[in-house]
Amino acid sequence: MTDALDVLRGGVVLAELGGWGDGPYCARHGKGAALVLMGTYIVDPGDAVPYDPAFVFKPDRRAYGNYLRRHVAAARGSGAAVGVSVIAVDVEHSVDFLLAAEEAGADYTSLCLHSTMEMFVTAGTSSALLRRENWPRLREHLTRCLTALNRPLIVKIGLGRMPDAEQAVAEMAAVGVQVIHANVGSAAAPQGQDVIRRLKRHSGFLIVSGGISALEQAQAACAAGADAVATGAAAMQDADLCGRLQAALRETRPA
Repeated sequence: MTDALDVLRGGVVLAELGGWGDGPYCARHGKGAALVLMGTYIVDPGDAVPYDPAFVFKPDRRAYGNYLRRHVAAARGSGAAVGVSVIAVDVEHSVDFLLAAEEAGADYTSLCLHSTMEMFVTAGTSSALLRRENWPRLREHLTRCLTALNRPLIVKIGLGRMPDAEQAVAEMAAVGVQVIHANVGSAAAPQGQDVIRRLKRHSGFLIVSGGISALEQAQAACAAGADAVATGAAAMQDADLCGRLQAALRETRPA
């Protein structure tokens, strides 16, 4: 695990972006990054998932296994490590999808606990798992993933409408989660930096996103405790952003 995370330390991550983040997108927009994250994908047996249909799979290991092999290979064109992000109501569907991602050659797996889509919140999963009353289920959910998977697991959270999210990070650490990807809203703002400092107390490795589109913002996040930074919407608008940020951030990183 240590060697895998050292590759990311002080680096830039192309964040998952549902509806966009497939293999070819990652290859184009993640050149020069430390890590590109495909997805987020949804696995659900329903027929009316309110999400880009290209990123929705019914539980079918063969179908998403074939897809992931093609798209992980395409994402390798970025020159970066490749990760795959998923969310499902049923944890077994998430695990199955991420095992298929590992078999397809993904270097990292990512579980999305960031979504506030009604289908997940109503079922008490994704971001709802960050609520204090759902922490026992959160621990069970993450233990199942950590037990089954072999690649480093990243857990993505948002802090916007989830008041218990910061404290939930300590619950995650207690069951063995080492890598947290936190969308802190505005990573370079003073309040965002305060959140980063608090999260870092409980996270062995912290990836931070939230409005990062310039070197100064990335440096501010790292100075507050982020081990790596991620960018999503800004990189969608500027395909060279990840590479420029990565080169400049590591060039200016203290020895």
